[in-house]
Amino acid sequence: MHTNPMECQIIGTSTSFSVLVLCAALAMPTQAFAQQLITFIAPGSSSGALQGTAVWGINLQGTIVGDVTDNSGATHGYVRTFDGKFSEFDVPGANPDPGYGCEYVTGGTCPFAINDFGVVAGWDQDTNNVYHGFLRTAYGQIVMIDVSGAGTSAYQGTSSNSINDWGTVAGYYVDSNNTGHGFLRSPDGQIKTFDDSEAGTGAYQGTYANSINNLGVIAGTVTDSQGFSHGFVRTPDGNIATFTPPGSVGSTYGTGVALINDLGVIAGYYFDANNVGRGYQRTPDGRITDYNVPDSGTGAFEGSWVNALNVEGTAVGYVEDTNDLSHSFVRKPDGHIDVFEIPGQLQSLGDSYGSGSFAINAAGVIAGRWYDPSYAIHGWLLIPK
Repeated sequence: MHTNPMECQIIGTSTSFSVLVLCAALAMPTQAFAQQLITFIAPGSSSGALQGTAVWGINLQGTIVGDVTDNSGATHGYVRTFDGKFSEFDVPGANPDPGYGCEYVTGGTCPFAINDFGVVAGWDQDTNNVYHGFLRTAYGQIVMIDVSGAGTSAYQGTSSNSINDWGTVAGYYVDSNNTGHGFLRSPDGQIKTFDDSEAGTGAYQGTYANSINNLGVIAGTVTDSQGFSHGFVRTPDGNIATFTPPGSVGSTYGTGVALINDLGVIAGYYFDANNVGRGYQRTPDGRITDYNVPDSGTGAFEGSWVNALNVEGTAVGYVEDTNDLSHSFVRKPDGHIDVFEIPGQLQSLGDSYGSGSFAINAAGVIAGRWYDPSYAIHGWLLIPK
């Protein structure tokens, strides 16, 4: 590679994200553009049921972040480079021994996002079950993020969910009343909090930031005073627009995760009137297209679940069928959807077990996880043509 990603970061500006994307693309290893499926497990990964190697994020260089549950039941964060090298780590003060991984919100060190310069954002849970946000630099240094106003009781605290290429972090904190509030942390450590005007103030209500793009636009969900969830988008000047996919009206739950790319396209999922999951994509001018992935089940809590979106507008996730088995999918910007399985994945009846896509980068490299017949979790990486 002849392009230095850091040099690209210097010449880019906050209003020319295309420079960042182009420079990062030039730094992508060339072998990433050959078709290949790779499955992997982190060193020391447990082979126990619902334990193992989980995937949460990927950057343009093909570096993956996730969590690994070891043979003693402890959960650690990991970084896996494109050439397969692992670095495992624990955030100071994290309780490493929750028994299961981060998917079950039981604690440990949980990296959820990585930017194109190798900076990781996530959260950990301490021995009192309080959450703390963190950053991990490309050199392994840990910076803790605890928002003023975050509660200090069990299942309260700070969660860092997304980081852009400028090092700006978005997430949410839960206060002493168990109400969620959004926050934005600038690279110099300054924190700004915000609330959607439609956010409820009761327990398990509030504003939850999920995703930030390179222009500083944030997307997430807001739960109102009736307990119904909507999507929101917040511009850098603080204006917040709330939206609701039309088919979610009448559902108990409303809108789930909302993700945003550098073009301002938002993707996520929502629950319909029968509490079936459906995917959606929202253009910057507010037009919403919803869809069901082929083979999607029609029972409550079956359906289509979107987990990640890249700058091209390709979305990935998993579909749960009528047998409660999960399969990975990728949806192209033109609406074409491919559903696929990972060889060896669990085929017996279960509850959301099988495989799922959880991350995609600007080069179209997809990463996810799959369950084997013993319900152990493994990672996978799909490199496109």
